[in-house]
Amino acid sequence: MRQSSSIYARKAIAQAPDHLDRTELFAMCKLDGDEPADLSTMVAEEDYIALLARIADAEDGLPRAHIRLGASLRCEDLGAVGLAWKSSPTLMDGWDRAQRYVGVVSGVRALELTRGDQTTEIRFLRLTDEAPLGARLSNEATFASFTAICREASGRPFSPVRAMCGHEFIGDKTFLEEYLDCTVEDRAGVNAIVVSNDEMALPNAVGDDAISRFFDERVEQMLAEMPCDLPLSQQVKSEIGKKLSGGVPKLSDIAKSLGLSARTLQRKLSEEDAVFQELVDQARRELSQRLLRTTQYPLVEIAFLTGFAEQSGFTRAFKRWAGETPRSYRLSAASDQ
Repeated sequence: MRQSSSIYARKAIAQAPDHLDRTELFAMCKLDGDEPADLSTMVAEEDYIALLARIADAEDGLPRAHIRLGASLRCEDLGAVGLAWKSSPTLMDGWDRAQRYVGVVSGVRALELTRGDQTTEIRFLRLTDEAPLGARLSNEATFASFTAICREASGRPFSPVRAMCGHEFIGDKTFLEEYLDCTVEDRAGVNAIVVSNDEMALPNAVGDDAISRFFDERVEQMLAEMPCDLPLSQQVKSEIGKKLSGGVPKLSDIAKSLGLSARTLQRKLSEEDAVFQELVDQARRELSQRLLRTTQYPLVEIAFLTGFAEQSGFTRAFKRWAGETPRSYRLSAASDQ
Protein backbone atom coordinates (compact mmCIF):
# COMPACT_ATOMS: atom_id res chain seq x y z
CA MET A 1 0.00 0.00 0.00
CA ARG A 2 1.39 3.40 -0.98
CA GLN A 3 1.70 5.93 1.83
CA SER A 4 2.44 9.62 2.30
CA SER A 5 3.60 11.61 5.28
CA SER A 6 0.91 12.61 7.77
CA ILE A 7 2.43 16.11 7.65
CA TYR A 8 0.76 16.63 4.26
CA ALA A 9 -2.61 15.53 5.61
CA ARG A 10 -2.29 17.86 8.59
CA LYS A 11 -1.37 20.77 6.36
CA ALA A 12 -4.32 20.00 4.09
CA ILE A 13 -6.68 20.01 7.07
CA ALA A 14 -5.23 23.35 8.20
CA GLN A 15 -6.28 24.84 4.84
CA ALA A 16 -9.78 23.32 4.82
CA PRO A 17 -12.86 25.59 4.97
CA ASP A 18 -13.81 26.50 8.52
CA HIS A 19 -17.21 24.83 8.35
CA LEU A 20 -15.72 21.35 7.90
CA ASP A 21 -15.51 19.17 11.02
CA ARG A 22 -11.78 18.77 11.82
CA THR A 23 -12.39 15.62 13.84
CA GLU A 24 -14.02 14.02 10.81
CA LEU A 25 -11.15 15.08 8.54
CA PHE A 26 -8.52 13.64 10.87
CA ALA A 27 -10.54 10.43 11.13
CA MET A 28 -10.51 10.08 7.34
CA CYS A 29 -6.73 9.68 7.58
CA LYS A 30 -6.84 7.66 10.81
CA LEU A 31 -5.07 10.46 12.67
CA ASP A 32 -5.61 11.96 16.10
CA GLY A 33 -5.83 15.74 15.78
CA ASP A 34 -4.66 16.16 19.39
CA GLU A 35 -1.42 14.29 18.74
CA PRO A 36 1.65 16.37 17.77
CA ALA A 37 2.78 16.30 14.15
CA ASP A 38 5.26 13.49 13.49
CA LEU A 39 7.26 12.99 10.30
CA SER A 40 7.42 9.23 10.88
CA THR A 41 3.63 8.82 10.98
CA MET A 42 2.29 7.80 7.59
CA VAL A 43 -1.14 7.98 5.96
CA ALA A 44 -2.49 5.60 3.32
CA GLU A 45 -2.30 7.31 -0.08
CA GLU A 46 -5.95 6.50 -0.80
CA ASP A 47 -7.00 8.20 2.46
CA TYR A 48 -4.93 11.28 1.70
CA ILE A 49 -6.32 11.78 -1.80
CA ALA A 50 -9.86 11.20 -0.46
CA LEU A 51 -9.17 13.95 2.07
CA LEU A 52 -8.10 16.39 -0.65
CA ALA A 53 -11.21 15.60 -2.67
CA ARG A 54 -13.43 16.10 0.40
CA ILE A 55 -11.89 19.50 1.12
CA ALA A 56 -12.11 20.65 -2.51
CA ASP A 57 -15.77 19.62 -2.68
CA ALA A 58 -16.52 21.85 0.32
CA GLU A 59 -14.88 24.97 -1.14
CA ASP A 60 -16.78 27.81 -2.75
CA GLY A 61 -15.73 28.36 -6.35
CA LEU A 62 -12.59 26.84 -7.83
CA PRO A 63 -10.55 24.90 -5.23
CA ARG A 64 -7.59 26.70 -3.68
CA ALA A 65 -6.93 24.80 -0.44
CA HIS A 66 -4.62 22.26 -2.10
CA ILE A 67 -2.58 25.09 -3.64
CA ARG A 68 -2.25 26.79 -0.25
CA LEU A 69 -1.22 23.40 1.15
CA GLY A 70 1.61 23.20 -1.38
CA ALA A 71 2.69 26.77 -0.68
CA SER A 72 2.86 26.06 3.06
CA LEU A 73 5.40 23.26 2.67
CA ARG A 74 8.83 23.82 4.23
CA CYS A 75 12.10 21.91 4.05
CA GLU A 76 11.65 20.54 7.55
CA ASP A 77 8.36 18.94 6.45
CA LEU A 78 10.26 16.71 4.01
CA GLY A 79 12.44 14.98 6.59
CA ALA A 80 15.70 13.65 5.22
CA VAL A 81 15.30 15.00 1.71
CA GLY A 82 14.47 18.46 3.09
CA LEU A 83 17.57 18.31 5.26
CA ALA A 84 19.62 17.47 2.19
CA TRP A 85 17.98 20.21 0.14
CA LYS A 86 18.86 22.82 2.74
CA SER A 87 22.47 21.66 2.80
CA SER A 88 22.83 21.93 -0.97
CA PRO A 89 25.08 24.75 -2.21
CA THR A 90 22.74 25.56 -5.13
CA LEU A 91 19.19 24.76 -6.24
CA MET A 92 20.61 22.49 -8.94
CA ASP A 93 22.42 20.43 -6.29
CA GLY A 94 19.20 20.32 -4.28
CA TRP A 95 17.20 19.02 -7.22
CA ASP A 96 19.86 16.42 -8.00
CA ARG A 97 19.62 15.21 -4.41
CA ALA A 98 15.83 15.18 -4.52
CA GLN A 99 15.90 13.10 -7.70
CA ARG A 100 18.29 10.60 -6.15
CA TYR A 101 16.26 10.44 -2.93
CA VAL A 102 13.01 9.71 -4.76
CA GLY A 103 14.73 6.97 -6.72
CA VAL A 104 16.24 5.35 -3.60
CA VAL A 105 13.03 5.47 -1.56
CA SER A 106 10.46 4.64 -4.24
CA GLY A 107 12.55 2.44 -6.49
CA VAL A 108 11.18 4.22 -9.57
CA ARG A 109 12.10 7.35 -11.48
CA ALA A 110 9.20 9.56 -10.36
CA LEU A 111 11.29 12.73 -10.72
CA GLU A 112 13.29 13.50 -13.86
CA LEU A 113 15.62 16.42 -14.64
CA THR A 114 16.41 17.38 -18.21
CA ARG A 115 19.03 20.10 -18.64
CA GLY A 116 19.03 22.32 -21.70
CA ASP A 117 21.29 25.20 -22.71
CA GLN A 118 19.25 27.86 -20.90
CA THR A 119 16.73 26.01 -18.74
CA THR A 120 16.15 22.78 -16.83
CA GLU A 121 12.86 20.91 -17.02
CA ILE A 122 11.83 19.14 -13.80
CA ARG A 123 9.18 16.50 -14.45
CA PHE A 124 7.21 14.63 -11.81
CA LEU A 125 4.53 11.95 -11.53
CA ARG A 126 2.43 11.56 -14.65
CA LEU A 127 -1.36 11.55 -14.18
CA THR A 128 -4.21 11.46 -16.66
CA ASP A 129 -7.70 12.96 -16.50
CA GLU A 130 -8.93 9.50 -15.48
CA ALA A 131 -6.91 9.56 -12.23
CA PRO A 132 -8.91 10.07 -8.99
CA LEU A 133 -9.84 13.67 -8.23
CA GLY A 134 -7.70 13.78 -5.09
CA ALA A 135 -4.67 12.47 -6.96
CA ARG A 136 -4.97 15.23 -9.54
CA LEU A 137 -5.39 17.82 -6.78
CA SER A 138 -2.22 16.48 -5.13
CA ASN A 139 -0.50 16.79 -8.49
CA GLU A 140 -1.51 20.45 -8.76
CA ALA A 141 -0.31 21.13 -5.22
CA THR A 142 3.16 19.92 -6.23
CA PHE A 143 3.73 23.00 -8.40
CA ALA A 144 3.28 25.21 -5.34
CA SER A 145 5.30 22.95 -3.02
CA PHE A 146 8.28 22.80 -5.40
CA THR A 147 8.25 26.59 -5.63
CA ALA A 148 7.90 27.03 -1.85
CA ILE A 149 10.87 24.75 -1.15
CA CYS A 150 13.03 26.53 -3.75
CA ARG A 151 12.17 29.91 -2.25
CA GLU A 152 13.06 28.77 1.25
CA ALA A 153 16.30 27.04 0.28
CA SER A 154 17.51 29.82 -2.03
CA GLY A 155 16.39 32.73 0.14
CA ARG A 156 15.20 34.48 -3.01
CA PRO A 157 11.82 35.28 -4.63
CA PHE A 158 12.25 32.25 -6.88
CA SER A 159 9.83 31.66 -9.75
CA PRO A 160 9.78 29.03 -12.51
CA VAL A 161 9.93 30.15 -16.12
CA ARG A 162 6.69 28.25 -16.75
CA ALA A 163 4.70 25.27 -15.46
CA MET A 164 2.99 22.47 -17.39
CA CYS A 165 0.18 20.29 -16.02
CA GLY A 166 -0.54 16.98 -17.69
CA HIS A 167 -4.29 16.98 -17.05
CA GLU A 168 -7.08 19.52 -17.25
CA PHE A 169 -6.56 21.84 -14.29
CA ILE A 170 -9.13 21.43 -11.50
CA GLY A 171 -8.22 24.19 -9.06
CA ASP A 172 -8.01 27.95 -9.44
CA LYS A 173 -5.29 28.19 -12.08
CA THR A 174 -5.10 31.99 -11.85
CA PHE A 175 -4.49 31.69 -8.11
CA LEU A 176 -1.62 29.27 -8.74
CA GLU A 177 -0.16 31.45 -11.50
CA GLU A 178 -0.12 34.43 -9.13
CA TYR A 179 1.73 32.34 -6.54
CA LEU A 180 4.24 30.91 -9.02
CA ASP A 181 4.58 34.22 -10.90
CA CYS A 182 4.53 32.34 -14.19
CA THR A 183 2.01 30.84 -16.61
CA VAL A 184 0.55 27.36 -16.11
CA GLU A 185 -0.35 25.32 -19.19
CA ASP A 186 -2.80 22.49 -18.60
CA ARG A 187 -3.36 19.39 -20.75
CA ALA A 188 0.33 19.73 -21.61
CA GLY A 189 0.99 15.98 -21.67
CA VAL A 190 3.63 16.30 -18.92
CA ASN A 191 3.81 17.61 -15.35
CA ALA A 192 6.83 19.87 -15.09
CA ILE A 193 8.27 23.18 -14.07
CA VAL A 194 10.89 24.85 -16.24
CA VAL A 195 13.60 26.75 -14.38
CA SER A 196 16.36 29.07 -15.57
CA ASN A 197 19.81 27.47 -15.34
CA ASP A 198 21.19 30.80 -14.10
CA GLU A 199 18.69 30.67 -11.22
CA MET A 200 19.55 27.05 -10.47
CA ALA A 201 23.28 27.87 -10.28
CA LEU A 202 22.98 30.70 -7.73
CA PRO A 203 24.08 29.90 -4.14
CA ASN A 204 21.46 28.87 -1.61
CA ALA A 205 21.00 31.04 1.46
CA VAL A 206 19.96 28.39 3.97
CA GLY A 207 22.95 26.76 5.64
CA ASP A 208 21.98 25.65 9.14
CA ASP A 209 21.07 22.05 8.33
CA ALA A 210 21.90 19.29 10.79
CA ILE A 211 24.41 17.56 8.53
CA SER A 212 26.58 20.62 7.97
CA ARG A 213 26.18 21.65 11.60
CA PHE A 214 27.34 18.23 12.79
CA PHE A 215 30.55 18.34 10.78
CA ASP A 216 31.14 22.05 11.40
CA GLU A 217 30.90 21.51 15.16
CA ARG A 218 33.48 18.76 14.88
CA VAL A 219 35.80 21.10 13.01
CA GLU A 220 35.34 23.89 15.57
CA GLN A 221 36.02 21.48 18.42
CA MET A 222 39.23 20.27 16.83
CA LEU A 223 40.35 23.83 16.08
CA ALA A 224 39.87 24.76 19.73
CA GLU A 225 41.88 21.75 20.88
CA MET A 226 44.76 22.04 18.44
CA PRO A 227 47.50 24.66 18.61
CA CYS A 228 48.19 24.33 14.88
CA ASP A 229 46.04 24.53 11.77
CA LEU A 230 43.37 21.90 11.25
CA PRO A 231 44.76 18.99 9.18
CA LEU A 232 43.66 19.03 5.59
CA SER A 233 42.32 15.49 5.99
CA GLN A 234 39.82 16.72 8.58
CA GLN A 235 38.73 19.56 6.32
CA VAL A 236 38.25 17.03 3.54
CA LYS A 237 36.17 14.76 5.77
CA SER A 238 33.97 17.70 6.76
CA GLU A 239 33.37 18.61 3.12
CA ILE A 240 32.59 15.00 2.25
CA GLY A 241 29.96 14.87 4.99
CA LYS A 242 28.23 17.97 3.67
CA LYS A 243 27.93 16.50 0.18
CA LEU A 244 26.98 12.88 0.90
CA SER A 245 23.24 13.26 0.38
CA GLY A 246 24.07 14.10 -3.23
CA GLY A 247 25.94 10.79 -3.54
CA VAL A 248 29.58 10.06 -2.76
CA PRO A 249 31.56 13.09 -3.97
CA LYS A 250 34.59 12.78 -6.20
CA LEU A 251 38.00 13.95 -5.04
CA SER A 252 37.82 16.66 -7.70
CA ASP A 253 34.55 17.96 -6.21
CA ILE A 254 36.10 18.23 -2.75
CA ALA A 255 39.22 19.85 -4.14
CA LYS A 256 37.12 22.49 -5.88
CA SER A 257 35.21 23.30 -2.68
CA LEU A 258 38.54 23.76 -0.86
CA GLY A 259 39.99 25.96 -3.61
CA LEU A 260 42.57 23.37 -4.68
CA SER A 261 43.27 21.36 -7.79
CA ALA A 262 42.60 17.64 -7.61
CA ARG A 263 46.32 16.91 -8.05
CA THR A 264 47.29 19.29 -5.24
CA LEU A 265 44.70 17.82 -2.89
CA GLN A 266 45.89 14.29 -3.64
CA ARG A 267 49.50 15.28 -2.95
CA LYS A 268 48.66 17.07 0.32
CA LEU A 269 46.60 14.11 1.56
CA SER A 270 49.52 11.80 0.80
CA GLU A 271 51.78 14.05 2.87
CA GLU A 272 49.41 13.46 5.81
CA ASP A 273 49.28 9.69 5.09
CA ALA A 274 45.56 10.09 4.40
CA VAL A 275 43.60 8.22 1.75
CA PHE A 276 40.56 9.88 0.19
CA GLN A 277 38.42 6.72 0.12
CA GLU A 278 39.17 6.06 3.79
CA LEU A 279 38.03 9.59 4.62
CA VAL A 280 34.81 8.92 2.70
CA ASP A 281 34.28 5.79 4.79
CA GLN A 282 34.95 7.67 8.03
CA ALA A 283 32.55 10.48 7.11
CA ARG A 284 29.81 8.00 6.20
CA ARG A 285 30.33 5.98 9.37
CA GLU A 286 30.31 9.01 11.69
CA LEU A 287 27.27 10.56 10.03
CA SER A 288 25.29 7.31 9.98
CA GLN A 289 26.02 6.63 13.65
CA ARG A 290 25.02 10.13 14.58
CA LEU A 291 21.74 9.92 12.63
CA LEU A 292 20.94 6.51 14.14
CA ARG A 293 21.53 7.85 17.65
CA THR A 294 19.76 11.19 17.38
CA THR A 295 16.96 10.80 14.81
CA GLN A 296 14.12 8.43 14.01
CA TYR A 297 14.66 8.60 10.27
CA PRO A 298 13.90 5.28 8.54
CA LEU A 299 16.99 3.32 7.52
CA VAL A 300 16.28 3.97 3.85
CA GLU A 301 16.51 7.74 4.50
CA ILE A 302 19.76 7.36 6.44
CA ALA A 303 21.11 5.33 3.53
CA PHE A 304 20.21 8.24 1.25
CA LEU A 305 21.79 10.86 3.52
CA THR A 306 25.04 8.91 3.70
CA GLY A 307 25.37 8.50 -0.06
CA PHE A 308 24.15 4.95 -0.69
CA ALA A 309 22.03 3.98 -3.69
CA GLU A 310 20.09 1.37 -1.72
CA GLN A 311 19.45 0.35 1.88
CA SER A 312 21.08 -3.07 1.50
CA GLY A 313 24.42 -1.49 0.57
CA PHE A 314 24.22 0.78 3.60
CA THR A 315 23.47 -2.19 5.90
CA ARG A 316 26.45 -4.17 4.60
CA ALA A 317 28.79 -1.20 5.01
CA PHE A 318 27.54 -0.42 8.51
CA LYS A 319 28.06 -4.02 9.63
CA ARG A 320 31.62 -3.74 8.35
CA TRP A 321 32.14 -0.48 10.29
CA ALA A 322 30.40 -1.31 13.55
CA GLY A 323 30.16 -5.10 13.65
CA GLU A 324 26.37 -4.95 13.93
CA THR A 325 23.37 -3.91 11.88
CA PRO A 326 22.09 -0.32 11.87
CA ARG A 327 18.91 -1.47 13.60
CA SER A 328 20.73 -3.17 16.46
CA TYR A 329 23.07 -0.16 16.81
CA ARG A 330 20.04 2.15 17.11
CA LEU A 331 18.42 -0.09 19.72
CA SER A 332 21.65 -0.29 21.74
CA ALA A 333 22.08 3.50 21.60
CA ALA A 334 18.49 4.03 22.75
CA SER A 335 18.92 1.64 25.71
CA ASP A 336 22.07 3.48 26.83
CA GLN A 337 20.28 6.83 27.07
